[in-house]
Amino acid sequence: MGDVDTSRFSFSTACLANHSLEEAAHVGRELGFRGIELLAFDGYRHSQGDLAGFYFDRLTTQAKDRLRELVAPFEHVSTHAPFIDIALFAPNPGVREEAFRQIVVAIEATAFLGGSSTTAHACEKAGYAFEEYRPEIVDTFRRLGDHAGKAGITLTIETGYPVGVEAFAQLIDDIAHPAVGANVDVGHLVGYLPVDARGTAEGAERYRQTLLQQLHALGGKVYHFHLHDLRESDFRDHRAVGRGFLNWPAIMRWCVDARYEGLFALELEEPDMVPALRESKAAVERGVRAEE
Repeated sequence: MGDVDTSRFSFSTACLANHSLEEAAHVGRELGFRGIELLAFDGYRHSQGDLAGFYFDRLTTQAKDRLRELVAPFEHVSTHAPFIDIALFAPNPGVREEAFRQIVVAIEATAFLGGSSTTAHACEKAGYAFEEYRPEIVDTFRRLGDHAGKAGITLTIETGYPVGVEAFAQLIDDIAHPAVGANVDVGHLVGYLPVDARGTAEGAERYRQTLLQQLHALGGKVYHFHLHDLRESDFRDHRAVGRGFLNWPAIMRWCVDARYEGLFALELEEPDMVPALRESKAAVERGVRAEE
């Protein structure tokens, strides 16, 4: 299946907790990755430890140049904008404006590094139903899309919110900005399923079908992927590819049919970090071959 370009398989530095950016980049090169995704935020951790990232507007000119040199060996660069504790749709205008500014800074960082895409999240507005502030979401991402378009990159919104195949696809359609598309995080649709379906074989099959439905609903507006697997026993995400229940040949088949040309960034949270990354890269590549 020559239509899936395996050179576009990349890895997020979040796969390598307790590694510096320099160490993570070195591991990625050693494993043969030709793409890298950086966290455009710093000071956070997940279950495996501290995550290395950066705040572009707080770097010196020299540090920015060093960062650009660090990613220069990679053909493909992307970033993940801050999302964990910024409130893009806060009722407080000061909080809202700062969140917007931080995403713009991430866009600027991506362009500076010669990257192609930045991922952001839509999020809930405390006390509001989604439909009440849908126009605000649309307007905000159109304005962010203007920044991305001027920078020559794309901005992608990660799946998961709003909840539901059609609700998420409709939001992307409503934004209707050429620089704004979807980042399909293959493990972040758990909220689309009833709680009692999780951790069951029937729920796993339903999840696989829901993921394909989301892909078909988005079509050409899929600009980016985050790849990992889900464990069937509890639907825990960010597992190494092949250790869960996702159907990788089917995902790759969709990519061929849709003529997908974006990146595929692995996003793992495994204790055996380097082996899990190596294993996942090989498993996705097997998924490509299995579709042929």
